Amino acid sequence: MSRSVQIRVANPGDQAALYELVRAFPTPTPITPEMYAGLFAEKLADAQSFLAVAHRGTTLLGYLSGCRHAAFNAGGDTAWVDEVLVVEPERGGGIGRMLMQAFERWAAASDCRLVALATRGAADFYRQLGYESNAGYFKKYLESGQA
Repeated sequence: MSRSVQIRVANPGDQAALYELVRAFPTPTPITPEMYAGLFAEKLADAQSFLAVAHRGTTLLGYLSGCRHAAFNAGGDTAWVDEVLVVEPERGGGIGRMLMQAFERWAAASDCRLVALATRGAADFYRQLGYESNAGYFKKYLESGQA
């Protein structure tokens, strides 16, 4: 199945189709079209960001969004996976693995010391890729403009 699937860095022409996938990402904070458009442009322009899509022909099947940042605990840059999504009918066919491999290649080429992410529902998938659980992940949503 994944033989005809290609992974590539997202480009401006992906904006509309990728929005449909982003809307499917399970989150308590759905994104508006306006917010998405601004973040999409920002990610494409930011050398510290990574945004890749999986496609078969002109159909997007998944995406991975991540970034890199300096981290004392890693002794250098850490590559962080923000989101990985593969459309339901394509899950289990290797697309998620391909997206993660593309991200890992980018991270290695960017001199990152490690790749990190937070997950609850996909822990087995990441263990199969060689990831190990190390610490709990906590988050707190802030109101816009809150200091």
